[in-house]
Amino acid sequence: MTQLDAITQGHRGRTAAASRSGAAVAILLALMAIAALAEVLAGRSAISAEAPRVSSWERALQIGDEALGRGDASAARRSYLAALFRARGERSLPGVIGAAERFTVLGDREVVGHALGMAASLGVAAGEGETHRLQALRDQLRAWGTPPLTVSAPR
Repeated sequence: MTQLDAITQGHRGRTAAASRSGAAVAILLALMAIAALAEVLAGRSAISAEAPRVSSWERALQIGDEALGRGDASAARRSYLAALFRARGERSLPGVIGAAERFTVLGDREVVGHALGMAASLGVAAGEGETHRLQALRDQLRAWGTPPLTVSAPR
């Protein structure tokens, strides 16, 4: 066998091995994609059975109200927290106030105080109704003996 034949035969062997390993990699990738898809589908069904996805702070407040109506205060608290942070993220003063009002029902002074701080830090002009609601929340904190957080609005 000449040196050229040996090189050609070695190259053919490597090409065949690479072809077999390429097929194995393709099969492995396909299996991984199927497994990932199964996990996503299983995760979605598990999430929707336990806690429906909420699309906004309003829906989170509704879910919390429903949980509170069932007597599940911890589920209500989780939903109200989600609503509070969604409302803050959307810079929605009515949402922050709505969540804070729900926390007064739960008797959670600390979160009400933080929500008032969030409301002040939004820097959004409050309408007359919102101003009254904020004052009622401050009065509730005073009645509990907890001073409200004071955060100056950005200028």
